[in-house]
Amino acid sequence: MPTRFVCCLVLLVLTGSLAAAAQTTAPPPPRLTLGLSTASRTTYLQRAPLPADDRGYLGSTATYQAPSGFIGSVYLNHSYNFQTLGEPFINYAELMAGWQATGDGDTYWTVQYTRLAAYGESALVQASLRNDFSASVTQFFDLLTASVSADLFVGGRPDFVLTLDLSHGFELPVPGETTALTLEPTVEFAVGSQRFYTASLGRTTLVKKRRATSIFTEPDAPGFSALGYTLSAPLTFETGRLRVVATPSYLMPLNVPRGGADAAFFYFTLGLSRTFW
Repeated sequence: MPTRFVCCLVLLVLTGSLAAAAQTTAPPPPRLTLGLSTASRTTYLQRAPLPADDRGYLGSTATYQAPSGFIGSVYLNHSYNFQTLGEPFINYAELMAGWQATGDGDTYWTVQYTRLAAYGESALVQASLRNDFSASVTQFFDLLTASVSADLFVGGRPDFVLTLDLSHGFELPVPGETTALTLEPTVEFAVGSQRFYTASLGRTTLVKKRRATSIFTEPDAPGFSALGYTLSAPLTFETGRLRVVATPSYLMPLNVPRGGADAAFFYFTLGLSRTFW
C-alpha cells in the first residue's frame, strides 16, 4: 500500500473522530421561555388575601436559561380586582437571577435572588417583601420526588420560610411521539415566620387631634410555626415546545394571625408556556 494513501486514510479517520467528538461535547443552546398563567385565587407561601380583596390574577413570565446553569426571569402580575382596590393594572413584579444544576442526575439544586416590588398598600400578602434569597434541593426517587426549599427575606422586616414538596408523576397514554401527558399529585407543607402576612393585614387610620396623624396598625405575628398544607394535582400536556398545565389545588392554612384568611379553599390555576431556541 503506497505511503501517501496510508497517510490520507489516517488523516480522514482522525478528522472524522474529532468531528464526532465535537458533536457529542457541544453544549446545548440557551433557552428562552415565555409564559402566561391565571388563577381563581392568589396564594403565596400558604397564605392568601382576604376573599373580598381577591379575584385571582393574570401573570406573565419571561425566563432565560444558559447552558452554564445561569437562570434569570422577569414576572409581572395583574390582579383581576385592581379597579375595586384602586391599584394599577400591573400591581406586582419580580426580577430573579440565580444558578441551577445542569445534567441529568437524580439531584437537582438551585440558588436564587429575587427582587420583589409591589404597589403601595397592595392587598397581596407579599407586598411588604423586598429581597428573597432562596435555595432548593430536589431528589428524584423511584416512587416519588422530594424537594426542600428555604427562603430568607431581608430588607424591612425579615422572614424565613421552609417548604417541603412531595410528588409522584403518572404518565398518561396520548398519541404522538413528541406529545406527553402527565398527572402529578403533590403535597406541599411550609413552616416559618409570617411578618409579611401580618403586614398585609395592617390598616392605616387617620387620627384627628391638633394635627391629622396617620397610624398603621397590624395584628401580632405568630412565632416560627406551621403555615399550612396545599394538595394539588397538576395535569401537564406537552407537545413540541408548547406546554399547558391545569392545576386544581386545595389550601389548608394553619396558625393564621387574627383577621387573616383562615378558611381552607379550592382554587384553580392554568398555565401556558412556549420555549424558544
